[in-house]
Amino acid sequence: MTEDAYHRLIAVCYFPECQRDQLQALLIAKIEREEFQRVGAEAYQPSEIARAVVQMAEKRSAQIFMVGLVAISYIWLSKSNYRPSLNRASIVASYSAGEFNKVSWYSGLNPNRPPRVKQVTGDAATIERLFRKYRSVAHICGARTAAANYLTPQHLWDQVPEATGAMIQTAASFQVALENATDVSGWNLWDVKQFFPAELSHAPVLAPDYDLFYWVQKGYDLAIADGKLVRQDGGT
Repeated sequence: MTEDAYHRLIAVCYFPECQRDQLQALLIAKIEREEFQRVGAEAYQPSEIARAVVQMAEKRSAQIFMVGLVAISYIWLSKSNYRPSLNRASIVASYSAGEFNKVSWYSGLNPNRPPRVKQVTGDAATIERLFRKYRSVAHICGARTAAANYLTPQHLWDQVPEATGAMIQTAASFQVALENATDVSGWNLWDVKQFFPAELSHAPVLAPDYDLFYWVQKGYDLAIADGKLVRQDGGT
């Protein structure tokens, strides 16, 4: 596994539309990681540019979470009597979001500080547009959303190899699950399986936990009750 494997995954996830942005983010990450390793965690201070880039990326954390929730909804719907589609998965995610309302995350540069909290959108049309923007990395977003309740917050430049392996394997698992759940031929999925080594096949998959599936089920039930979805099994 390459030293920058985790940062490559993050760069692609947060800047999916521009390879130049991804390459620049990786260059900054390399410089900052080397400085972090040279001076140690206690003495390290991020450069102004690094701080700005990380802040820009972290402002998208709520969006990444929602894209991940839509990806999970796709997979959940594929195992029900419902044929998954972006419209249906977005409706489920929108009702879920209306229930939990906010998401939290830890800053990669200050993981020991209290988590940051941001409200998420509950508008299905907005969620659809958001998913189209990030659909090439929907599997990575799904992995990040699923992994949030498993992994201890770590400094962005001090990643644990085992955690990185689990994150990559989880993203690969989501890729396969989405490919099996729906037609992704137009998504231009970033192929995690191609870019990371087979040695990670033994890393654990961080499957969505009970809470995530509870919210998806809740969103589905509310959408049914509100008439936004109609049961295909003939039920009410």
